[in-house]
Amino acid sequence: MPPIRVLHLARVINRYDPIDTVVRYLPREHFSIEVATFEPKSNIQPPDYERAGIPHHVIPVPSIRSYPAYLKAALRLARLLKDRSIHILHTHHYWEGLVGALIKLLYPSVKLIIHRHYAEDIMILGGWKVRILLTLEGLSYKQADAIIVSTPSVRNLVRNLHKKIPSSKLLDIPLGFDFEADKYRPLPQHERLAFRQAQRIDENACVITNVGSHRILKGQIELIEAFTQLVKDGVNAVLWLVGDGPDGAYLRKIAKPLGDKVYFWGWQSPDMVRLLMGASDIIAHPSYSESFSQVMVEALALERALVISRVPGPIETITHAETGWLIPPKNVEKLYEALKILIANPQLRERMGIAGRKHVLSKLHYKLINPTYIDLYTKLCSPSA
Repeated sequence: MPPIRVLHLARVINRYDPIDTVVRYLPREHFSIEVATFEPKSNIQPPDYERAGIPHHVIPVPSIRSYPAYLKAALRLARLLKDRSIHILHTHHYWEGLVGALIKLLYPSVKLIIHRHYAEDIMILGGWKVRILLTLEGLSYKQADAIIVSTPSVRNLVRNLHKKIPSSKLLDIPLGFDFEADKYRPLPQHERLAFRQAQRIDENACVITNVGSHRILKGQIELIEAFTQLVKDGVNAVLWLVGDGPDGAYLRKIAKPLGDKVYFWGWQSPDMVRLLMGASDIIAHPSYSESFSQVMVEALALERALVISRVPGPIETITHAETGWLIPPKNVEKLYEALKILIANPQLRERMGIAGRKHVLSKLHYKLINPTYIDLYTKLCSPSA
């Protein structure tokens, strides 16, 4: 039997992210995998698919709001699918799903998978924008042969928003990660100490780190407010903020009174992010919304104590006070209390870190997840499908 030909469509794909583990590690004797992205470069770490012998097509869409470009991309991708004899188009995220639905109209024989990686993001916009986006999303779901969600919470959200979706279309498949990669390897103690010393961190100080885009929805404002209260209490701690974004200037403004207690690292390479997270004592991720958090997985894999919002994704991965510490989103007081408890209890932080890594390795390793994709792709392309 000839290999099943699958094309993955995303805005970008980074090395070691969950899309990459599907693209890179499915058995080549059964599947021929290609990728298409709207941007020529990754935003974190290039996957180097050409070196791996995986065709990578770039279909330019300048920005998320370049709406006419999506129509052109759909036409180009439809021709590409026909020329490459693609059997399955596997799309990732919102606009990619809409493009996939347009392609399905133009090229009905292709099997369409829409992978929903987001949770309540659309609902946060409010008003007429929500109605338009949900209507378009519903139309794209009608075209899909399968809709993948990564957690039961996201599945329930989709079912509530789109009640007419057949249950047979909606599939729960957790995200998979390559935990053998250095990116997810805990930092040895001597490397932790050496890095902290290089940053002139007091050996008794507690380092709290946040990694992510600097946007209101990521909760850094609440984190700075909670940290300010810790400093007023005389707690020996520093705050590292890794990343940048549209609200970065405002975060720097409100953190300025804290002086060198807060350091803005900007965007860093994956190797540097591992050093920063691994050298930290607590990873704080008080985001307002998550379908599933990459930072959460990295923190757990690196055996770091994690404080994270009680939102979809984390609530199905974290056992409170065992593998992480769950807090209500947008709640400065609860965030402050969680940080204060963990700062005062290094043994608890250590136990949580060890338990967190054990949990993600036993549940989210790509070797456990990829067989599900093998079964799905095979089923979609079977003569009875």
